[in-house]
Amino acid sequence: MAGAIPRCSVRHLQRLFGSCSISAPVRSVRTSSGNRAEEIVIPNRIPRSSTDILEALASTVGRDSSGPHYKYSDDPYLTPASNVAKRSFSLSKESGRKAARWIRDKHSDLFTHRPEDPFIEAFYPKISFTDESDVSEDTLRELMQKCMVSDAIQVYQICKTKGVELSDSVRQELLEFLGYYNCEDALDEDWVEERWYRQGIMSRDRIRNTWKDHGLAEELFKSLSHQGSPAYCALIRGMTRYYQVDRAWQMYQETLEKGIPLDTETYNSLIRVASLMREGSDLRWKLVKEILTAMSEAGVRPNLGTLNSTLESLSQIASWRQTKNLSLQVMAEFNRLGIQASLASYYFLLIIHCRERGPISHILIDIMNHIADKEFSIQDPKDTFFFVTAMDVCRNHLHSKELAKRVDDLLHTGNNYMLIGDSYKESIYYRHYFALSCSTDTVDQFMELYNELVPHIYTPEPGVMEELLKALKVHEALEYLPQLWSDMIVFDHTSREKLLMSVLSAMTCHQPSEDNTKLTEQLATIAWDLWTRVQRMEEDRRNKITWSGPMIGDLLTTLVRCGEYSKGVEVMQKISADPHIVLGSATVDSLQTLLDAAIGNDEANTGVMVVVYAVDAGHQEAADMAKKLGSSLTLNAEHRAKLTSVLGIDIIADLKEKEISES
Repeated sequence: MAGAIPRCSVRHLQRLFGSCSISAPVRSVRTSSGNRAEEIVIPNRIPRSSTDILEALASTVGRDSSGPHYKYSDDPYLTPASNVAKRSFSLSKESGRKAARWIRDKHSDLFTHRPEDPFIEAFYPKISFTDESDVSEDTLRELMQKCMVSDAIQVYQICKTKGVELSDSVRQELLEFLGYYNCEDALDEDWVEERWYRQGIMSRDRIRNTWKDHGLAEELFKSLSHQGSPAYCALIRGMTRYYQVDRAWQMYQETLEKGIPLDTETYNSLIRVASLMREGSDLRWKLVKEILTAMSEAGVRPNLGTLNSTLESLSQIASWRQTKNLSLQVMAEFNRLGIQASLASYYFLLIIHCRERGPISHILIDIMNHIADKEFSIQDPKDTFFFVTAMDVCRNHLHSKELAKRVDDLLHTGNNYMLIGDSYKESIYYRHYFALSCSTDTVDQFMELYNELVPHIYTPEPGVMEELLKALKVHEALEYLPQLWSDMIVFDHTSREKLLMSVLSAMTCHQPSEDNTKLTEQLATIAWDLWTRVQRMEEDRRNKITWSGPMIGDLLTTLVRCGEYSKGVEVMQKISADPHIVLGSATVDSLQTLLDAAIGNDEANTGVMVVVYAVDAGHQEAADMAKKLGSSLTLNAEHRAKLTSVLGIDIIADLKEKEISES
């Protein structure tokens, strides 16, 4: 049969036209034998982005907490573990790429070989402009499309110098472009690490006016032949974005006088900074209502940005007693308009309702009941503040580990982890989660979480590590101390005096027995390692740790109890010969522990050294310690003379007289 199509050809056509935009009806194909073979179904084309395949593959593999991030070397000896090392490694690696790009742009004449097809513009030096460059409107539009602010300004100045006529449409586009970036170059999107670490610093900056007054943006505004709604909207949005609120409000008043309509985003920007224009909570809220009323009268429909801007203004007057009720009314009103809240909306609700010194609010529970198991996408820049704030509320406001677990489950639902924000927010999030888990879970449960996340996903800060060490002491779970000490070395925490104090204090709770011989040896090793590290730092004159009396006492106690009597004697000799290295003096209990060990080892020299140190330190128990030493060991004349010189009496003679009188 001439029209027969073999099975292999059918499959080939399906593969060939599977992504085609042609839609065809279902047809039956018969073979030469007349039997019905296979139906050819050509589906409609499904639009795909350039990363859809990679995203599909990534969705099949969860995040591996046992291995380092892909940007680090997959080698335990080269993988950074501390926060400082991670930051230095990431930024240094990116700095190398920035240096390579600088060389490429500085010596563009050396990069002329272009073998690839099609041409990949990002691999080659960017075009540099001079006063002699041939520029046009298209050049300016292309630079704005690439977000090259300084080059766009330079080309505009060249056009102005050469008398190149620019249409109002291009001037309007440039005005919007410069208003958004405030005439400054933004950080290149290729520098992922710098952006990741910089945002944490930028988010902590105080609100301040950074708008370039009388700059090129305002010059462009004045140069327009018709200053209509788009021009006013662009300039007002730019001014409010960089907190030039006074002049933005002045421009807004001009639009009201001239009857110039504004768009939704411009109204949103004014609402967002309304609290900066008035003094007093009631006056601020009155201004927000005025803008919303003007918006309604102008027939401008609100959107999600309007909701979040209104809630943000309310969050800035959260101490006002009416704010909580107003925030719920705003949410209900926008819900009736069919506007669904984003994570930023819930973030502002938490700021308003869960204040540090206010009454307890359980609004986070209601929020989690509403958004549990949902996947979110970024809709507002403040969406990235929700998870860190929610975890803060779980820890400091509600003290609820169950709610914190629900927040963490939501974070790891779908692609929600992309909304964690920057490195600073991620670190704060896990700091709250770890501290809450440490105070509510058993030590074994917490260590499961610790082993899952540390060090590749999160490196505990010194404050979190201190709380964990205290928890180990309270629960007498010293079997985890060797692991934590090893991590402290890797995390560069061994120069933190409070952490060393917590380690030494925890080790004094250990009671050696036949069942924990290995742990006893490990604790002795930790104690001696701690001592040698501090001494090395003192010799190198860096990060000097000041030994306190309790610290040196805990060290002596641990060494003696763990069977390292000789090392305890070495420490005692050091502080006796050089007492200024200790702020205060060793505790009486530690000295008595060392004295008992000296008596048990029949070492009169060490016993006398301990008693002399106790006398010099001003301990009232020194005389009793001397009597105990004299009654337990046979002291020679030199020992007796030394004790008599520091105590002022002959303890041995007194002991003999007491024995004679008793007999």
